[in-house]
Amino acid sequence: MPERIDVTIFWDDECTSSSFYSFYPAEIYEIFMNYYCDQALLFTFFHTDILKEWLCDVFCREPFKVEVDSIKF
Repeated sequence: MPERIDVTIFWDDECTSSSFYSFYPAEIYEIFMNYYCDQALLFTFFHTDILKEWLCDVFCREPFKVEVDSIKF
């Protein structure tokens, strides 16, 4: 399991509003348990659609795009 997954969140289609977020083990574990992840991916660890869904559920705002910047093991 990674120590941290760093992502950039783009909130609009013009990519003018963005945020940076880091997922830590408790959140990563929650995503695995609650969002039907059957396999981790090599370069992004999760499908970006799953990350978008989790962010939407937590922040009550749907991101336009999510990019995985780094994964620290």
